[in-house]
Amino acid sequence: MNNNTLYITFDGLSDPLGQSQILPYLTGIAQNEFKITILSCEKSNRLKNQKENLENLLKSYHIDWKYIIYDEEAGFLSRLGYIRKIASIARLENSLKKFQIVHCRSYLSALIGMEMKQKHNCRFIFDMRGFWADERLDGGIWSKKNLHHLIFYTYFKRKEKQFLRSADAVVSLTQNALTYLSNSHPRSNIIEKTTVIPCCVNTKVFDPANVDFLHINGVSSADHVLIYTGSIGTWYYTQEMIDCISVWKTLIPNIKLLIVTHDTDKLNAILERCTEEQRKIIVPASASFNKIPSYLNIAKAAIFFIKPAFSKIASSPTKMAECWAMNLPIITNAGIGDNDLYFRGNAGGLLIHDFTNDQYLQAGQTYLELLERKQNYRLIAKQHFNLEKAIIQYTCIYRAVTEA
Repeated sequence: MNNNTLYITFDGLSDPLGQSQILPYLTGIAQNEFKITILSCEKSNRLKNQKENLENLLKSYHIDWKYIIYDEEAGFLSRLGYIRKIASIARLENSLKKFQIVHCRSYLSALIGMEMKQKHNCRFIFDMRGFWADERLDGGIWSKKNLHHLIFYTYFKRKEKQFLRSADAVVSLTQNALTYLSNSHPRSNIIEKTTVIPCCVNTKVFDPANVDFLHINGVSSADHVLIYTGSIGTWYYTQEMIDCISVWKTLIPNIKLLIVTHDTDKLNAILERCTEEQRKIIVPASASFNKIPSYLNIAKAAIFFIKPAFSKIASSPTKMAECWAMNLPIITNAGIGDNDLYFRGNAGGLLIHDFTNDQYLQAGQTYLELLERKQNYRLIAKQHFNLEKAIIQYTCIYRAVTEA
């Protein structure tokens, strides 16, 4: 049987996201009967430092890798040219390998996948990764007041319906997103062909028992450390997070906020607007993906706030699974993905409902009570966000679409 599979992503394998949410899944699937080719968009500054290691890793799993160089500063119209480049490579690879499956990460990739299904009868897997067009609107990247943005939004919302209808299988990150889609498309078979797979974590890598001690400048053993890892801006409320920790300092005098990010310039701009007292409790850092478990191991808890918006019901933050796997409670806000399920009864940590000092103070008191409980947060990751389970789910999807 021909099990040649093409995986298309506009995220790079050299990006932190690629290393946490693409490579672990595909290297796992490749250990089964599927021969995978990855087609990705890479940023030159990241690729040059990782190209050799990535090539060696993929070669060890017999995964082929094709990519184009992608300018992240390019405007949206310029990015349409990247779609044409990727589509051209996909057609060439298909002429050589006759792909049985085309697995598309998000909407831009799905444009190519749907075409390959129509022209070459490939099985098309639409891996949504969220409500992409709505995210761009909610995040302020697009505005309905801008005619071009409105055209783009309308086009991709129409395409979204076509992707869902045309796909042989759909993957949603959250149950809340699937519920919304099934209600919005009552005549479709969206429930039957959709699998919910949240952003998962390798619980063997993210395991306090397997992590070495890490010394960080600005952090002492006497400090009560909360940690934030990831991007600054757009969706993440960094200033509100800092304000929360500032209020908590009245409850925990030795508190520190460790912010691990590659967005140094954006963080520095925020720090310039902070008070002197706030800057004293913040410890900036940068780390490669493989060092993240060691940074998390220093903390008592993790914290992140995300802009509440309609599109966020479809989000599953990777950092959430990673923090729970490291047995950390999480302080975050309500209305994101399936959070209300995982935080019921403070099982996963605590949810903040308003970004006010009164709410921060109340949350801080609840947080101190949580620390006394000694809960096993790692169990949430192992039960609901386990990479091994996700690999089995994806493998089952691959087998189902090829056997249909």
